Amino acid sequence: YAPNQVPPKLDILNTRLLEADAYVAVTPEYNHAPSPALLNMINHIGSSVMSYKPSLIVSYSAGQWGGARAAVLLRPMLSEMGCLPVSAMIHVPKAAEVFDEAGVPREDPAQWESYFDRGASQL
Repeated sequence: YAPNQVPPKLDILNTRLLEADAYVAVTPEYNHAPSPALLNMINHIGSSVMSYKPSLIVSYSAGQWGGARAAVLLRPMLSEMGCLPVSAMIHVPKAAEVFDEAGVPREDPAQWESYFDRGASQL
């Protein structure tokens, strides 16, 4: 878009991304790939917006792999945007079964906390 023709919502998103110190990219696995909505959003912003900022990838799916295939495809896309993806990724398999409606793990909350902390500490 020309500077004076950017849709207002996209301009707000751009400002929020510029002001962020780091990013957490959360995606479901959609046909073995990241969410089309997330990819569309990434395609609408300039690479300089996300440059030199760390990012953590979190993926989830209804299956046993927790969106790992989507996460692996998202890493080079974020890198091309100038992001610095941390080495840890968080994958949530069988997402509808793992957490209750309040977002609390149904089993092994300490293990999930440790898993999430590993990724967050790298940011």
